Amino acid sequence: MPPPLAGCTAPAPSMGPRSQVIVMGMSRSGTSLTTSIIAALLRQGGDIDSSWRGSADAYPTDRRNRNGYFERADAVALNYKYVYDLTGSVWTHFPDDYAAHPHLLNFSAPGLASKRVAFQSRAASIVSDMEKHAPWVLKDVRFARTLPLWWPLLREPVCIIPYRHPLEVAASSLLHSVALWENYMTAALTSTRAMGCPTMLVSYADWLEPTAAKEQLESL
Repeated sequence: MPPPLAGCTAPAPSMGPRSQVIVMGMSRSGTSLTTSIIAALLRQGGDIDSSWRGSADAYPTDRRNRNGYFERADAVALNYKYVYDLTGSVWTHFPDDYAAHPHLLNFSAPGLASKRVAFQSRAASIVSDMEKHAPWVLKDVRFARTLPLWWPLLREPVCIIPYRHPLEVAASSLLHSVALWENYMTAALTSTRAMGCPTMLVSYADWLEPTAAKEQLESL
């Protein structure tokens, strides 16, 4: 079991020439904004939409995010389904002591081997399609929990974790939960460290301040 937060990530100074980017973290933390910026950087004026959804449908917009989530619908559905299959609960549920004793989502328990095969078969199809549109970015907060299952299918990805003050996230979220912010940030940091993924933390607040936004943009 990986240790808790201390020393969980080694920041990557740049995405460099890598062509696969995974965005995760906690919802309402600027994940959609950050993904839209990364997609634009990857395409430099080309077809931006295919860089984050490939040939698949986009996750639909709603009143909480009218500009779009910049998520590939089948990847989100896959992550959601298997978090539920493994834990028996929705994506917002964590064990009470998760932040103190984080563990990775896996299918090592008896009877779950077939679910792992099914997951990775569907995930492989998604990655294969995204590779036709490389360089690409996939975003879903639940990658914080499912990254270990996707990892064998990826080729030297960069992981991006947007972050925002937990009280701001709680105020913006339907669940109003600081504990959920703590658990998802813990999961993201733990998973990226365990997989050895070069990881960059991206500040939501910095996107809103011109000088800081410029510096953050140049670091990507």
